Order: sequence, then structure tokens, then C-alpha cells
Amino acid sequence: MAWMAWMARIASLLQSFQNAYDCLNGSVLGGDHDMSQLSVSEAAQRLGVSARRVQERIQDGSLAAEKVGGRWLVSDVDVLELRHRKRPGRPLSERSAWALLAAASDGRLLHEYFAPPERSRARARLRALRSAAALADLDEITVLLGHALRHRAERRLFVASSRDLDGVRGDSRVTVSGLDHPGSSLSAADVAEGYVRAEDLPEIVDVHLLSPASRSRANVVLHVLSSAAGPYATERVMESDLLHAADLAEYSGVRERHEALLAARRVTPWSGAEVGARGD
Repeated sequence: MAWMAWMARIASLLQSFQNAYDCLNGSVLGGDHDMSQLSVSEAAQRLGVSARRVQERIQDGSLAAEKVGGRWLVSDVDVLELRHRKRPGRPLSERSAWALLAAASDGRLLHEYFAPPERSRARARLRALRSAAALADLDEITVLLGHALRHRAERRLFVASSRDLDGVRGDSRVTVSGLDHPGSSLSAADVAEGYVRAEDLPEIVDVHLLSPASRSRANVVLHVLSSAAGPYATERVMESDLLHAADLAEYSGVRERHEALLAARRVTPWSGAEVGARGD
């Protein structure tokens, strides 16, 4: 019976990929990277709860929302995470998230900044993530990466003049990522994305005339690194497939999440980390 369940799972995965490619063939990038938003009633229907319960979650802050035209709207990514939340416990801490990223890309960082028990846990989590990603669909990879890496940085949304986007990308204090990642096939001229240190954010906002924006209006995505996380943002980590996957999984578009899935499946343990494991 086990093999029948396995074959059914494979068939489900194949169908998910076919659906993804069908959407890819008929989609326009400009519409994909905008976060889709749902009304309270739509969110309630997807979650299988009452509209009143959704309103309560908005009021207590457990479900992010913004008021547009007198009504509350919520991100379908946030609703997706609630609907598919099957993992016990909280998402990984900031430090644990960066240890996981280091295990996937920078063994020297892993050994310099993390104690042997942290390194061991990071490697175990990486093995588990790779195994799960091999069988995940687009919804599952969003939840998986969110649980593992949500706390790596604070995601801030801004709007800027389209003429200023190249300036944001070219700012030496911004490490381009996500849609602007050098290895991304989804580069979008109308969105700038990157990582910045918290101490640099105020001046970057002033220089490039950035204004805080809702998901629907934002064309600048900045992942803000805390002072504690700053030393972890090495070149190897910032160019890694795992970080790229985490960035793209935070979008609701099929194309972004599909590339996130592919990037997650390319992740391998950094070879130096494996050698270092014998010396712990």
C-alpha cells in the first residue's frame, strides 16, 4: 500500500507543476509580483472560518491587513500561511535562520560565528529542508521557507519614482536580491529589491525619496538586516540559492514561487561545512 500512496503523491506533484507551467505561459510578470489581496469574506472562505473571526485576527494584530476604500484587505500569502500551517512551534529565530543559510553556503561563516551545537542543528535542518523541498508543491514551499527563514530580516515595502529605481539598485549599501538577484530569470525593471543594514536605511530612504507603501503600491522591497545579523551577510550567503528561494517565496505570484521552488531544490550543503562537521 505504501507504494500506491507514493505514486499518488508523485501524480499530485506532477499536476502541480503542470498547473504552474500553464499559469506561467499565460501570465505577465508585471501582474505577478504584485501581492494579491483578499477581502475579509474571501479570506474567511479560504480559511474555513467566519468573517468575524478574520476581523478579530486583524484587530488583535495576528493577521496583517490594510484599509483601502473603507474595507480591510489581507495578503493572500498571509492567508496561505495560516491555511497551510502544519508545523508545530514558532519559525526559526534570526540567529538560527542565518545558521541555516550559512550551512547551505558559507562553511567559514558557520564555524566562525556559531557554536558546535548550533552548527549541528543547522546541518540537520538543512537536510530536512532539502528532503521536504524535493516533494513540496508551490504552496508548501512558501510555508516551508517562511517557517525556516522569515526572521532573517525585516521586509519593508516602499514606493519610489520609476526613474529612481536604478539608483536604488546601484547604491553600494544595497545588496540586490529577489527579483534583482543576478541569477534570477524574473528580473523586473519596475521593482527594486535588496538587503540593507538597519543603520543605512534612513539615509537610503532620504537619498532615493522612498515612501512607505502598501503591498499593492510598493515597487521597492528592502530586507533590513539587524545589527546582529549584519556580520552574517557574506557574499556567499547573499548569492546563495537558499536566500534567493526565501526572497521569492514571499511573493504571491506563481512565477516567483515556482522559481523559489526550483532554487530550493538546487540547495546543497556547502562542501566546507561537511568537512568541518568532522572537526566539531
